[in-house]
Amino acid sequence: MRLRWLLLAPLGFASPVAAQAPPPAAESSEIIVQGHRYRDQDVSDFIDALTQTRMGGQLSKFDWAVCPAAVGLSEHHRRAIAARMRQVAAAAGIKVAEVSCRPNALVIVTRDKKQLIPALRKKYPAYFKDALGDRIKPPNQAGPVTVWHVEGRLDSNGIAAAQDRESKYYIVESYDSSRLIPASRPAFAAGILVVELKALAGLTATQLADYAAMRLFARTDPARLKNGSAPTILHAIDAPMGSAVPITLTHWDLGFLRALYSAGPDQFANRQRNEMKRALRQDLRKVQDRPER
Repeated sequence: MRLRWLLLAPLGFASPVAAQAPPPAAESSEIIVQGHRYRDQDVSDFIDALTQTRMGGQLSKFDWAVCPAAVGLSEHHRRAIAARMRQVAAAAGIKVAEVSCRPNALVIVTRDKKQLIPALRKKYPAYFKDALGDRIKPPNQAGPVTVWHVEGRLDSNGIAAAQDRESKYYIVESYDSSRLIPASRPAFAAGILVVELKALAGLTATQLADYAAMRLFARTDPARLKNGSAPTILHAIDAPMGSAVPITLTHWDLGFLRALYSAGPDQFANRQRNEMKRALRQDLRKVQDRPER
């Protein structure tokens, strides 16, 4: 069920943002480019780094179909990025909306994100409020990328939880909740990624789309992976110019998304992580001995 309090409309001010676009998308439609021999500890470190939550928290994801879109680029590149994100979502087992849908996974390319985000807040305040109407403050990230999610809560039946406007609490009914089973769960209503044009030098539209899919379909932060050994598209933008980065998302990336969206939603994060680790290990075993493409 779609949260009714948020409707994302096209961004009319974004068309002149970019004077040039990144290189054309790679012609290959392959999802995976790289295998990697792994240790069980590598899998645990990868999952733990990308699923940090508060104590007793739960992992957020889209509970309904995703609708990717991109603005600030030429029409050719906007279409290529949206199509690629749809392809990744389908491969990961994420529901994908019809092409005519309202965007809820949005990539915005701009020359200056510090100027764009305040303008975005003024024109589209729904991007900056949660389901209770509380203000969302995008993370103050010094780099060229800022990502945030608009989030609500669903009850155990997958229905948007009712809200007490005065107390700012959710009201849920559940006959199964306990210390092991939460009465409600978080769900993304939308995800927004703002990236500066200068950070895309040397990247293809496919790399940008795959990076965006990993940032928007899950709450991930590449900075948490600095000491990790897993190959991932999440380093595509922060990697130094001239360094090698995957040309698409990797087995680890797609396995992570598959694991997240197959994990039981009505569980606390520690149990969800354990499910994800088992699922990712199974995925990696299938490709461990394949040569890199």
